[in-house]
This record gives sequence, C-alpha cells and structure tokens, in this order.
Amino acid sequence: MAIPIAPTAVPTAQTAPEGAGSAGRGLAFDQMAVGLLFVAFAVVATFSPAQNDTFWHLRAGADIWRTGHVPRIDTYSYTELGAAWPDHEWLSQALMYVAYHLGGMRGLEIGASALIVATVAIVYRLMVGPRLTRFVVMAVGLTVSSCVWSLRPQIFSLLLLVVLVWLLARGRFLLVPPLFLFWANAHGGVVLGGVVLVAATAAAIWRWRRLRTAADRRRAVALAVALPLSGLATAATPLGFGIFRFVVVSTARSVAAQISEWYAPRPDTVLGAAFWVVAVAFLVIALARWRALLAGSWADWVVVVASLALLPFAARSLRNIGPFLTLATPAASRLLGPEFRFRLSRHPRPPSPDHPRVNLILLVGACLAAIPMVPIGWRAGSEYLGWHPIGDRALQAVRACPAPIYNRYNEGGFLIWFVPEKPVFIDGRQDPYPLSFVQEVRSVDHGGSYRSLFDRYGVRCAFLPAKSTTGDQLRGDGWQARFVDKDWAVLVAPGAG
Repeated sequence: MAIPIAPTAVPTAQTAPEGAGSAGRGLAFDQMAVGLLFVAFAVVATFSPAQNDTFWHLRAGADIWRTGHVPRIDTYSYTELGAAWPDHEWLSQALMYVAYHLGGMRGLEIGASALIVATVAIVYRLMVGPRLTRFVVMAVGLTVSSCVWSLRPQIFSLLLLVVLVWLLARGRFLLVPPLFLFWANAHGGVVLGGVVLVAATAAAIWRWRRLRTAADRRRAVALAVALPLSGLATAATPLGFGIFRFVVVSTARSVAAQISEWYAPRPDTVLGAAFWVVAVAFLVIALARWRALLAGSWADWVVVVASLALLPFAARSLRNIGPFLTLATPAASRLLGPEFRFRLSRHPRPPSPDHPRVNLILLVGACLAAIPMVPIGWRAGSEYLGWHPIGDRALQAVRACPAPIYNRYNEGGFLIWFVPEKPVFIDGRQDPYPLSFVQEVRSVDHGGSYRSLFDRYGVRCAFLPAKSTTGDQLRGDGWQARFVDKDWAVLVAPGAG
C-alpha cells in the first residue's frame, strides 16, 4: 500500500515525536546525528577552494567600492581594452570584497560557509520524514553537491534557489519579485530561478484545474501575477531587459568556447558517476511514487517539480549539478514520504536505550573540535584552497616582463588580482572577448601555432604553467626563461631585454 505524502505545507516540527522527552536532559540519538551532519557540512564549507574566477571577482568588487559604479567596459585586458563588459554579477562581487576586506581569504571562506550553512538549513526544513531518514538523504545528495562548492558567486544562487522554493512552498508569493531583483544583480543563476518559477506556475495551474479548490485557484492566480513581476524585477539591473538576451548568448558562448564547467557530466569521472547514480535513483523514486505525489500537498508538488525542472540542466552541464542536487535532496524526502525509514531488514529491531547526555556531549565535543581544526586545515591545505596560486617570485617576474604579456584563459583571473598594474591577454570573464579570439587562444594552448596571435598583439613575454605545449614551442624558438619553478614559467622573446 502506498504511503501518502505529507498533507501539510513545509513542516515546522517533526512528523513523529522523535526524541520526545529528551529536551532538557540532552539530545536524542537522531538529533545528535543531524547535528553532526551540520557540523560536517559547515567544516567542508570553510574549505571551499578559490578558483581563477574568484580573483577577478574580487578585483571587480574592489573597483566597485572604489569608484562607486558598476563596470561597463573592460579595463583589465589590453586585447579588448574599452570593449563592452556586461558585469551582471556586480552585487555578489561587492559583497565578496567586503568579506575579503574584513578578513582576507579567511573572511571570504567564513562568508561563503555562512551562505552554504544557511542553504543546508533551509534544505533540511524543506524535508519531511524521520530525522535519520533526512540524515541519510542529505548525506547522499549534499555530499555530492559539495564537490562544486567554491569561492564564486554561484553560492549565492544556491541559497537564493532554496529560498525561492521555500517561499513558493509557504505561499509567500509577494516576496518572490524582490528575491529576483536581488538575484539578477548577484548572479546569472537567476535563470534557473526563472525555470523553477515557470515550472511552479504551470504546476499550480494544473493542480487547480485538477482539484478545483479555492486555495488552488488563489495560488494559481497569485503565481500568474508573480511570474511577470519577477521578470520585470530581473530586468532592474545595469543591463536592463538586455539581461535576458545576455544570459542566453553568454551561455551559448561558454559552450562553444568549450569551457570545462559547461561540459556534460561524464560517467567515467568521479563527480559525473556520482551525479548519474543520484539522478537515476531520484528518477526511479519519482516514477515509483508519482501517484502518492499527486495526492500530496502543494509543498510536495512544488519541491519535486522544481528539482525535476533543473534535472535537464544538470545533465547538460557540470555547472548545474549543485543546484539540482540541492533541490533533489528535499524532493527525494517528500517522494519517499513522512513515514519512510531506511531499514536493513523487514523486521525492525527493538529500540535500544538512548543516552541523551552522552549524545549532547558528543555533539558539543564535535563543535569544539571543529573550531581549531578549521584554521589548522587552512594552514595545512593552502595548495588545495588556492589562496595563493602564484608565488611571490613568479609575480615579480611577471611585473618585470616587457609589456605586453601573454597568459592563458585560466590564469588571467590570477593576474588581474595579484598584478593589477599589468593588463592581461585574456581571462575567465570571457564576455568582453570575441568568441573567435577565445577559440584561437584555446587552439594555441592545445599545441597550435602561436606566431600569428603573438605577432598581432606584439607579445614579447609569456606567463605559462611550467609544463605546457606553448612553453615548449617558445623555448624551441629561442625564448629565454626569466623565471621557472615547479608551477610557473616566465619566458621572454629573443632580444626583449
């Protein structure tokens, strides 16, 4: 017999009196388990690595605070100096720089972890079922999702995405347009929010036509109004209504330029395999439980529909795995139902004595252990964290280079932040650069001839990884090494001084 999905909206309390009576004496085992999971995610979040894009975002944020306006043209490169640069993530850049200004890279990590922990907390509140069931589902879904956590504006989208679903599930439709206003100025992931809102509106209309209740009619009408208002709020950015075209064109450019995060998740990689296992399991649960979903509440509908709407985007690009898995976690719990429990056998074991005080001591001990573990890990894991991707001597060699300098797509963001006085050849912003130029640079990076590109821009110095095909070509043509270590090489042309 099918287990009905919870008839309530977003639950504010447990569906069963788990741990009842333990308050004041300690914690029940399941409460401790969930608490430990939150501690684990908080610790993992504080080790979100910096990437090349992290640093040009910081530079843009610093310039926004310094100048008081949003960048509209490129001032960071010499190849496209003065070209239009639609900086659609200006708000998140400004906030990122505030965190950096207050605490350096540690401040940035703390700010990012706060956003991630808030996301996890809302995900948990969107779930139904026993605590241990939520524990298992969260441990699977969010552990895979954590693989894409990094110090970039994407983490704003993760939080705003679950906030959107929370508002939809709670019926707080008046707050949806203001959410889109903030989101559109913080990150291009607002398009995923648009997909979710469209899917939720369609689901509300279908539900009203199917059930014909007054509550469903009011909900459908409210969402039909909130949808265009959210579209107007999205246009309230420095790009105006051009943001819609920009997002489409920029995404197409990224795919055409073969940016790795836009690749489809491949099952022969660790992340790709984990994603496909979770995605297939989610679809199996959805197919098995769709009848129960139809009998469920609006909150069940919107959480499941939102996650299903993002599945095609996650299957299309690695970039969207995190948003999908973040929503699929509460959706899976709602598909399983409020009474579902993971059991190793058909016959439940008799309850064993709980130790509330011991559980509380263990959780408090884990929290106390995490406090010194994080700074110790920051010191030990500097290479993984990527806070200082280029050594001081390499940076000095770059500064001493006869301009102009050649750098690859991936390293441009580093130079924009660490050597701000040196205009870059290209960087990860990509939007100021013509697609043909990005593809030509990519061809050179993969072993194509560099001569016509270098001659066109008068390149006399190159900053490259210590081992690269372009570096081998340059050395073969007589370029001299000004600096070389295990990571980087700075090469100058013959006669460049």
